[in-house]
Parts: sequence; C-alpha cells; structure tokens
Amino acid sequence: MTEPNLASLLELFDAELRTFVRYRAGRLLRYETADDLVSGVHIRVLERGAGFDYRGDDAFVGWLRTVAKSYLADRVGYWTALRRKPTALLRLTGIGSDTGAPGIEPVADATGPITFAQRRERLDVAVRALDLLLPRDRRIVLLLREGYTATDLANQFELSQAAAEKARTRALDRFRRAYELLNE
Repeated sequence: MTEPNLASLLELFDAELRTFVRYRAGRLLRYETADDLVSGVHIRVLERGAGFDYRGDDAFVGWLRTVAKSYLADRVGYWTALRRKPTALLRLTGIGSDTGAPGIEPVADATGPITFAQRRERLDVAVRALDLLLPRDRRIVLLLREGYTATDLANQFELSQAAAEKARTRALDRFRRAYELLNE
C-alpha cells in the first residue's frame, strides 16, 4: 500500500481542519475569514511538507493541528502589530478636490480582510510620512484632515490668505512626496 501525499491528506481532513480553525481562531475571524485561514494553513503544510513522514491518520491530524496553531499564532501577531499605531488614515488627492479638506480625504469604506490590511499598511506609511515633515507642515496637514480651510489656517497661524494657501499647498506637496517615497 502506498503512502498518501499531502494534497490528498489535506482534502481528506479538510472538514476537520476547518472546524479546528473556526474553534481556535477566535477574534482573528474579525479580520480574516475561516477560508482564508484554512488556505494559509494549507500553504504552510505544503511548505513544511518536505520533511513530512506519514505515520498514520492520527499522527497526521496531530501534525496538521500543530501547523495550524503555529499559523494562527503568526496571524494574531501580524494583526496585533498593525494595531499598535491606531490613527485616522489619510488618502492623498489632488489639490482642490471636491472634499471638505482639499488635498486629503478619508480612506474608502470598503471592508474585508485584504482591504483592512491594506489600509493598515497605508496607515503606517502615512504616519511615517507625517513624522518626516517639519512641525509646522505636520500641523497643517493634520488641521486639513480635521476639515480646516485656508481661511482657518490663516487665522490659526496669523497669516494672510495668500500665505495660508501657499503654506497649505507646500505642506500637502511635502506630505505627498514623503508618502510616495516611503511607499515605493
């Protein structure tokens, strides 16, 4: 009798793996679907399968659960790391857009694990880009995000209207350039 390969064993124990993942994933299911997690476990099993030695179904299920626990722990660590710097994510837009704050708008309201992860990654880049700005430019960008107009900036910084417009444009350009450079 020939020993089964990993792909056939994964198919055979797919329902058991799905049940195990749903049971062990807990809060992780807020960010990723059970199907995504099971797919990740499958990939990890296939990556680690070079050293796999089939010793029966019970031993395989035990090994599969160990790999699944490891994968789930890695995913929890990933999402925990992304939550460490919570703040509003900014999206760069053209100057003079039709939003309340020209040059900045909130990120789209799309949902799902991939878009959530993408937003978190963009957030990290935006925060790093803000950190690179001079304090005045950083303050201007943050005020614009809160809905301040050029007139509000002129009053806040005691500038003329024209100077406030130039300061707004320069700050947004610097932020946009820093964001693009960090995003490459």
